[in-house]
Amino acid sequence: MKTAFISKLFDFLISNLTPIFILYITVQLIYILLLPQQYTSDALYYYSLAKECYESNQFYPAAQHLYEDYLVAPFYINVLVTLLHIYNSTLTITFFNLIVNILQLFFVYKITQKYFDEKTAKLSAILYMLYLNTIGLVLLNYTELFFTLLIISSIYFYTKKTTSALIISGVLIGASIAVRPAGWALLIGYLAIFSFNLFKYKKFEYQTTAMIAGVLLFILLFGGFNQLHFGRFIFTSTTGPVNLLLGANEFATGGFNARVYEEGNAGYIANPDTLTYIQTGDFYFQQALEWIGQNPVKWIGLMPLKLIHTFAYDDMAVSTLAGMEDWNMIQSVKYIFSGNRKEVLPSDYLHLNVLYMLLQTFHHVYYYFFVSLLIFCLVDRIKKNRFDENFYPHILFVLIGISMIMVTVGAPRYKYPFIIVMLPFIATYLKLKFLEKVETEN
Repeated sequence: MKTAFISKLFDFLISNLTPIFILYITVQLIYILLLPQQYTSDALYYYSLAKECYESNQFYPAAQHLYEDYLVAPFYINVLVTLLHIYNSTLTITFFNLIVNILQLFFVYKITQKYFDEKTAKLSAILYMLYLNTIGLVLLNYTELFFTLLIISSIYFYTKKTTSALIISGVLIGASIAVRPAGWALLIGYLAIFSFNLFKYKKFEYQTTAMIAGVLLFILLFGGFNQLHFGRFIFTSTTGPVNLLLGANEFATGGFNARVYEEGNAGYIANPDTLTYIQTGDFYFQQALEWIGQNPVKWIGLMPLKLIHTFAYDDMAVSTLAGMEDWNMIQSVKYIFSGNRKEVLPSDYLHLNVLYMLLQTFHHVYYYFFVSLLIFCLVDRIKKNRFDENFYPHILFVLIGISMIMVTVGAPRYKYPFIIVMLPFIATYLKLKFLEKVETEN
């Protein structure tokens, strides 16, 4: 009965894809035009860096950033700087995010269509639009949305296999690395596929050089660009050491914990303004390595906690949709079990609190349904040994990316690219097990 309900629901949604897409875009436009943009945390930091560069008519990193703790997402920050030069407003960034979101949906659709069929492609588009974080991230200023577009578009061009497409795919990988170091996961995945094919078939694929050429082209051009205005060949973030330390200290929980920076602790620096980002990175790296060397078992034991911090709940941007940016799912759970609930309510109005809880509940039920489908899909493929060439770039990116999180630190938004990249396979499993199964029974 449940299977029949799910089948009818998704059949209805698929048959109304166009009006749903129009509604999806309309909702985002309403939010963009009516909801004031108030960046916090990393989103505010990225915006502040871009604003500094815009006001001083420079690109990032600028001279004043030499003494920052680290350099972050240089390509993304420079995109923000360019957007502010077009029109100096957060609205410009938000409209850019809307375009990125639409392009991301387009590539998910096209990849699924290429791998499977039209109905599965439409189903993947529906799954994408029902995932509320795809709307919420448009309103924020995190790197995940743009980074995921670069990853999914790189995979799309990779599937074309022509020399020009592989060069473009490589350029997009290079750009993704310049936004988030997790871009290395896809490059390593591609190289693993090429190496396996070389070992298995004893034949070198000349297209391999086309992709590598694309990666090197972007890195050399972007790194050279930064060399000209900053004096150093920078093409990616230097956040590796600080992330390693966050996941390797006596106060580590698997997620972000600022205690490590407090005086007397491993990450404390008395005069941070006197150290360059290189010196600070070296300090963090040595502190992390020293702790790992002294506590190898504890460090390994933290790895599952990093995955829990990443996958256990999924409020990357849903609270933003509710206009309650300072709240998240964890605070909602604390509210439920709190003895003095009035002090931890997100709003002074009861109906807003109820709507917020309903929104969180709907989203997390959908998220856990989503993750369950992915797990069942992977188990099904393992049992039936269904690992075709289309599957490898996606799953290797996810597995290598997760490994990077286990070594460093976890956070809910880090999983967003993994979910989007796996959408074609979640869609085809859902179609096979629910939609086609019901059709066969009838």
